[in-house]
Amino acid sequence: MIATITLNPALDKTVYVRNLTIGDTNRIEKVEIDAGGKGVNASRMLAEMGVETIALGFVGGKTGRFIENLLEEDGIKTDFVHTKAETRTNIGIQDLGGSPPTALNERGGPITLEELAQLKELVGFWMNVTKIAIIAGSIPEGIEPTIYRDLIKTARDAGVQTILDADDEPLRYGLQARPSVIKPNVDEAERLLGRTLTTLDEIAKAAKELASSAADIAVISMGKDGAVAAAQNEVWHAVPPDVVTISTVGSGDSMVAGIALGLSDGGDIAKGLKLGCAAGAATAMSSGVDMGKREDVERLLPEVKLTRIE
Repeated sequence: MIATITLNPALDKTVYVRNLTIGDTNRIEKVEIDAGGKGVNASRMLAEMGVETIALGFVGGKTGRFIENLLEEDGIKTDFVHTKAETRTNIGIQDLGGSPPTALNERGGPITLEELAQLKELVGFWMNVTKIAIIAGSIPEGIEPTIYRDLIKTARDAGVQTILDADDEPLRYGLQARPSVIKPNVDEAERLLGRTLTTLDEIAKAAKELASSAADIAVISMGKDGAVAAAQNEVWHAVPPDVVTISTVGSGDSMVAGIALGLSDGGDIAKGLKLGCAAGAATAMSSGVDMGKREDVERLLPEVKLTRIE
Protein backbone atom coordinates (compact mmCIF):
# COMPACT_ATOMS: atom_id res chain seq x y z
CA MET A 1 0.00 0.00 0.00
CA ILE A 2 1.10 3.56 -0.69
CA ALA A 3 0.13 6.23 1.84
CA THR A 4 -0.18 9.93 1.11
CA ILE A 5 0.07 12.61 3.78
CA THR A 6 -1.63 15.92 3.00
CA LEU A 7 -1.58 18.42 5.85
CA ASN A 8 -3.39 21.15 3.91
CA PRO A 9 -5.96 19.51 1.61
CA ALA A 10 -8.60 21.54 -0.17
CA LEU A 11 -11.87 21.31 -1.97
CA ASP A 12 -10.97 22.35 -5.51
CA LYS A 13 -13.75 24.17 -7.33
CA THR A 14 -13.05 24.94 -10.98
CA VAL A 15 -15.35 27.31 -12.85
CA TYR A 16 -15.28 27.58 -16.63
CA VAL A 17 -15.98 30.88 -18.35
CA ARG A 18 -15.47 32.11 -21.90
CA ASN A 19 -13.29 35.18 -22.46
CA LEU A 20 -12.94 36.22 -18.82
CA THR A 21 -13.40 39.95 -18.33
CA ILE A 22 -12.02 41.46 -15.12
CA GLY A 23 -14.34 43.97 -13.47
CA ASP A 24 -17.45 42.69 -15.24
CA THR A 25 -20.04 39.94 -14.81
CA ASN A 26 -18.93 36.64 -16.34
CA ARG A 27 -21.30 33.74 -17.02
CA ILE A 28 -20.12 30.36 -15.74
CA GLU A 29 -20.53 27.61 -18.33
CA LYS A 30 -19.46 24.65 -16.20
CA VAL A 31 -18.36 23.86 -12.63
CA GLU A 32 -16.19 20.96 -11.44
CA ILE A 33 -15.64 20.04 -7.78
CA ASP A 34 -12.89 17.67 -6.67
CA ALA A 35 -10.91 16.68 -3.60
CA GLY A 36 -7.56 18.45 -3.81
CA GLY A 37 -4.16 18.93 -2.25
CA LYS A 38 -0.90 17.49 -3.56
CA GLY A 39 -0.98 14.24 -1.60
CA VAL A 40 -4.70 13.79 -2.19
CA ASN A 41 -4.13 14.19 -5.93
CA ALA A 42 -1.40 11.55 -5.78
CA SER A 43 -3.83 9.14 -4.08
CA ARG A 44 -6.41 9.84 -6.79
CA MET A 45 -3.87 9.00 -9.50
CA LEU A 46 -2.75 5.85 -7.69
CA ALA A 47 -6.35 4.69 -7.31
CA GLU A 48 -6.92 5.30 -11.02
CA MET A 49 -3.93 3.02 -11.68
CA GLY A 50 -5.48 0.29 -9.52
CA VAL A 51 -3.10 0.72 -6.58
CA GLU A 52 -4.21 0.40 -2.96
CA THR A 53 -3.69 3.77 -1.32
CA ILE A 54 -4.71 5.54 1.87
CA ALA A 55 -4.99 9.31 2.28
CA LEU A 56 -3.88 10.71 5.64
CA GLY A 57 -3.82 14.27 6.94
CA PHE A 58 -6.24 16.85 8.28
CA VAL A 59 -9.83 17.66 7.30
CA GLY A 60 -12.38 19.80 9.07
CA GLY A 61 -16.06 20.71 9.01
CA LYS A 62 -18.58 20.03 6.26
CA THR A 63 -15.98 20.66 3.59
CA GLY A 64 -13.68 18.07 5.13
CA ARG A 65 -16.43 15.46 5.31
CA PHE A 66 -17.30 16.18 1.68
CA ILE A 67 -13.66 15.55 0.69
CA GLU A 68 -13.70 12.23 2.55
CA ASN A 69 -16.87 11.21 0.72
CA LEU A 70 -15.40 12.15 -2.66
CA LEU A 71 -12.28 10.08 -2.02
CA GLU A 72 -14.19 7.09 -0.73
CA GLU A 73 -16.41 7.19 -3.83
CA ASP A 74 -13.18 6.82 -5.82
CA GLY A 75 -12.21 3.75 -3.78
CA ILE A 76 -9.57 5.56 -1.72
CA LYS A 77 -9.20 4.68 1.94
CA THR A 78 -9.00 7.68 4.27
CA ASP A 79 -7.94 8.20 7.85
CA PHE A 80 -7.92 11.92 8.53
CA VAL A 81 -7.66 13.81 11.79
CA HIS A 82 -10.78 15.95 12.08
CA THR A 83 -9.97 19.54 12.96
CA LYS A 84 -11.90 22.41 14.47
CA ALA A 85 -10.93 24.57 11.49
CA GLU A 86 -12.91 24.15 8.29
CA THR A 87 -10.97 22.68 5.37
CA ARG A 88 -10.08 25.34 2.81
CA THR A 89 -11.66 25.78 -0.61
CA ASN A 90 -9.58 26.70 -3.66
CA ILE A 91 -11.16 28.38 -6.65
CA GLY A 92 -9.82 27.88 -10.15
CA ILE A 93 -10.99 29.97 -13.09
CA GLN A 94 -10.53 28.30 -16.47
CA ASP A 95 -11.01 30.58 -19.47
CA LEU A 96 -12.38 28.62 -22.42
CA GLY A 97 -11.24 31.49 -24.61
CA GLY A 98 -7.67 30.36 -24.20
CA SER A 99 -6.26 32.59 -21.44
CA PRO A 100 -4.12 30.93 -18.73
CA PRO A 101 -6.04 29.62 -15.70
CA THR A 102 -6.33 31.71 -12.54
CA ALA A 103 -6.12 30.16 -9.05
CA LEU A 104 -7.46 31.61 -5.79
CA ASN A 105 -6.18 29.49 -2.90
CA GLU A 106 -7.09 29.81 0.77
CA ARG A 107 -4.30 29.40 3.32
CA GLY A 108 -5.81 26.68 5.53
CA GLY A 109 -5.71 26.00 9.26
CA PRO A 110 -5.14 26.72 12.05
CA ILE A 111 -4.20 23.33 13.52
CA THR A 112 -4.08 22.81 17.28
CA LEU A 113 -1.30 21.02 19.17
CA GLU A 114 -3.74 18.26 20.09
CA GLU A 115 -4.69 17.74 16.44
CA LEU A 116 -1.03 17.64 15.45
CA ALA A 117 -0.29 15.01 18.10
CA GLN A 118 -3.17 12.90 16.75
CA LEU A 119 -1.75 13.18 13.24
CA LYS A 120 1.70 12.02 14.32
CA GLU A 121 0.19 9.04 16.13
CA LEU A 122 -1.90 8.19 13.07
CA VAL A 123 1.09 8.33 10.74
CA GLY A 124 3.10 6.13 13.08
CA PHE A 125 0.34 3.51 13.01
CA TRP A 126 -0.05 3.41 9.22
CA MET A 127 3.68 3.25 8.55
CA ASN A 128 3.56 -0.32 9.86
CA VAL A 129 1.56 -1.44 6.80
CA THR A 130 2.87 0.92 4.13
CA LYS A 131 5.58 0.49 1.48
CA ILE A 132 5.94 4.11 0.46
CA ALA A 133 4.72 7.38 1.99
CA ILE A 134 4.19 10.45 -0.18
CA ILE A 135 4.46 13.63 1.90
CA ALA A 136 3.35 16.58 -0.15
CA GLY A 137 2.06 20.11 -0.27
CA SER A 138 1.93 23.21 1.88
CA ILE A 139 1.41 23.27 5.63
CA PRO A 140 -1.48 25.05 7.38
CA GLU A 141 -1.26 27.63 10.13
CA GLY A 142 -0.29 26.32 13.55
CA ILE A 143 2.30 23.82 12.33
CA GLU A 144 6.06 24.36 12.46
CA PRO A 145 7.99 23.96 9.18
CA THR A 146 9.93 21.10 10.80
CA ILE A 147 6.89 18.80 10.53
CA TYR A 148 8.01 17.04 7.36
CA ARG A 149 11.38 16.25 8.92
CA ASP A 150 9.56 14.60 11.83
CA LEU A 151 7.23 12.60 9.59
CA ILE A 152 10.08 11.40 7.37
CA LYS A 153 11.95 10.17 10.45
CA THR A 154 8.85 8.29 11.60
CA ALA A 155 8.51 6.61 8.22
CA ARG A 156 12.21 5.80 7.94
CA ASP A 157 12.27 4.24 11.40
CA ALA A 158 9.48 1.93 10.20
CA GLY A 159 11.44 1.00 7.07
CA VAL A 160 9.16 2.98 4.75
CA GLN A 161 10.44 4.84 1.70
CA THR A 162 9.40 8.48 1.52
CA ILE A 163 8.77 10.85 -1.36
CA LEU A 164 8.80 14.53 -0.41
CA ASP A 165 7.16 17.11 -2.68
CA ALA A 166 7.24 20.47 -0.93
CA ASP A 167 8.76 23.93 -1.16
CA ASP A 168 10.59 26.55 0.88
CA GLU A 169 11.11 25.93 4.62
CA PRO A 170 9.12 22.67 4.90
CA LEU A 171 11.29 21.26 2.10
CA ARG A 172 14.54 22.50 3.62
CA TYR A 173 13.74 21.01 7.02
CA GLY A 174 12.47 17.82 5.42
CA LEU A 175 15.82 17.31 3.72
CA GLN A 176 17.46 17.11 7.15
CA ALA A 177 15.85 13.67 7.52
CA ARG A 178 17.06 12.61 4.05
CA PRO A 179 13.90 11.39 2.30
CA SER A 180 14.16 8.58 -0.23
CA VAL A 181 13.00 10.80 -3.10
CA ILE A 182 12.44 14.52 -3.60
CA LYS A 183 10.63 16.03 -6.59
CA PRO A 184 11.05 19.78 -6.89
CA ASN A 185 10.22 21.52 -10.13
CA VAL A 186 12.82 23.80 -11.69
CA ASP A 187 11.62 26.91 -9.80
CA GLU A 188 11.66 25.06 -6.47
CA ALA A 189 15.11 23.61 -7.18
CA GLU A 190 16.40 27.10 -8.00
CA ARG A 191 15.12 28.46 -4.69
CA LEU A 192 16.59 25.49 -2.85
CA LEU A 193 20.03 25.81 -4.44
CA GLY A 194 20.11 29.59 -4.79
CA ARG A 195 20.95 29.67 -8.50
CA THR A 196 19.21 29.68 -11.86
CA LEU A 197 18.84 26.44 -13.80
CA THR A 198 18.40 27.04 -17.51
CA THR A 199 20.01 24.25 -19.50
CA LEU A 200 19.56 20.49 -19.30
CA ASP A 201 23.17 20.19 -18.16
CA GLU A 202 22.57 22.64 -15.29
CA ILE A 203 19.43 20.78 -14.22
CA ALA A 204 21.22 17.43 -14.36
CA LYS A 205 24.08 18.76 -12.21
CA ALA A 206 21.54 20.16 -9.74
CA ALA A 207 19.78 16.79 -9.51
CA LYS A 208 23.14 15.07 -8.90
CA GLU A 209 23.97 17.58 -6.17
CA LEU A 210 20.63 17.04 -4.44
CA ALA A 211 20.92 13.25 -4.74
CA SER A 212 24.30 13.47 -3.05
CA SER A 213 23.45 15.89 -0.25
CA ALA A 214 19.70 15.72 0.36
CA ALA A 215 17.99 12.52 -0.79
CA ASP A 216 18.65 9.10 -2.27
CA ILE A 217 16.94 10.10 -5.53
CA ALA A 218 16.34 13.64 -6.77
CA VAL A 219 13.83 14.27 -9.55
CA ILE A 220 13.56 17.75 -11.04
CA SER A 221 10.43 18.17 -13.14
CA MET A 222 10.45 20.46 -16.18
CA GLY A 223 6.84 20.53 -17.37
CA LYS A 224 6.43 19.53 -21.01
CA ASP A 225 10.19 18.96 -21.21
CA GLY A 226 9.88 16.02 -18.82
CA ALA A 227 12.15 15.48 -15.85
CA VAL A 228 15.69 14.63 -14.81
CA ALA A 229 16.33 12.04 -12.11
CA ALA A 230 19.62 11.41 -10.34
CA ALA A 231 20.68 8.70 -7.94
CA GLN A 232 24.07 7.69 -6.60
CA ASN A 233 25.69 6.59 -9.86
CA GLU A 234 23.19 7.44 -12.58
CA VAL A 235 21.34 10.35 -14.14
CA TRP A 236 18.33 9.98 -16.46
CA HIS A 237 16.28 12.33 -18.61
CA ALA A 238 12.72 11.44 -19.58
CA VAL A 239 10.61 13.38 -22.07
CA PRO A 240 6.87 12.66 -22.44
CA PRO A 241 5.24 12.56 -25.87
CA ASP A 242 3.55 15.67 -27.21
CA VAL A 243 -0.03 15.82 -25.98
CA VAL A 244 -2.82 18.36 -26.24
CA THR A 245 -2.53 20.11 -22.89
CA ILE A 246 -5.87 21.08 -21.40
CA SER A 247 -4.82 21.72 -17.78
CA THR A 248 -1.49 21.24 -16.04
CA VAL A 249 -3.10 21.26 -12.57
CA GLY A 250 -2.17 18.02 -10.81
CA SER A 251 0.40 16.94 -13.40
CA GLY A 252 3.26 17.16 -10.92
CA ASP A 253 1.24 15.24 -8.33
CA SER A 254 0.51 12.56 -10.93
CA MET A 255 4.23 12.35 -11.69
CA VAL A 256 4.89 11.73 -7.99
CA ALA A 257 2.26 8.98 -7.99
CA GLY A 258 3.89 7.37 -11.02
CA ILE A 259 7.33 7.50 -9.43
CA ALA A 260 5.94 5.90 -6.26
CA LEU A 261 4.22 3.17 -8.25
CA GLY A 262 7.38 2.42 -10.22
CA LEU A 263 9.49 2.15 -7.08
CA SER A 264 6.90 0.17 -5.11
CA ASP A 265 6.98 -2.66 -7.64
CA GLY A 266 10.68 -3.14 -7.00
CA GLY A 267 11.51 -0.94 -9.96
CA ASP A 268 14.50 1.32 -10.31
CA ILE A 269 14.87 5.04 -10.84
CA ALA A 270 14.46 4.72 -14.63
CA LYS A 271 11.16 2.83 -14.36
CA GLY A 272 9.78 5.27 -11.81
CA LEU A 273 10.79 8.28 -13.89
CA LYS A 274 9.26 6.90 -17.08
CA LEU A 275 5.98 6.00 -15.39
CA GLY A 276 5.91 9.38 -13.66
CA CYS A 277 6.27 11.23 -16.96
CA ALA A 278 3.49 9.20 -18.55
CA ALA A 279 1.17 9.87 -15.60
CA GLY A 280 1.95 13.58 -15.64
CA ALA A 281 1.28 13.83 -19.37
CA ALA A 282 -2.00 11.94 -19.03
CA THR A 283 -3.19 14.41 -16.40
CA ALA A 284 -2.19 17.37 -18.57
CA MET A 285 -4.68 16.01 -21.13
CA SER A 286 -7.50 16.16 -18.56
CA SER A 287 -9.72 19.13 -17.77
CA GLY A 288 -9.78 21.13 -14.56
CA VAL A 289 -8.25 19.21 -11.67
CA ASP A 290 -9.09 15.76 -13.05
CA MET A 291 -6.34 13.16 -12.88
CA GLY A 292 -5.25 11.28 -15.99
CA LYS A 293 -6.93 8.05 -17.02
CA ARG A 294 -5.21 4.69 -16.66
CA GLU A 295 -5.66 3.87 -20.33
CA ASP A 296 -3.93 7.13 -21.28
CA VAL A 297 -1.02 6.43 -18.94
CA GLU A 298 -0.58 2.96 -20.41
CA ARG A 299 -0.84 4.29 -23.97
CA LEU A 300 1.68 7.08 -23.37
CA LEU A 301 4.18 4.99 -21.41
CA PRO A 302 5.92 3.38 -24.43
CA GLU A 303 6.18 6.82 -26.05
CA VAL A 304 8.18 8.38 -23.20
CA LYS A 305 11.76 8.97 -24.38
CA LEU A 306 14.19 7.82 -21.69
CA THR A 307 17.88 8.69 -21.99
CA ARG A 308 20.70 7.92 -19.60
CA ILE A 309 22.87 11.02 -19.22
CA GLU A 310 25.42 9.43 -16.90
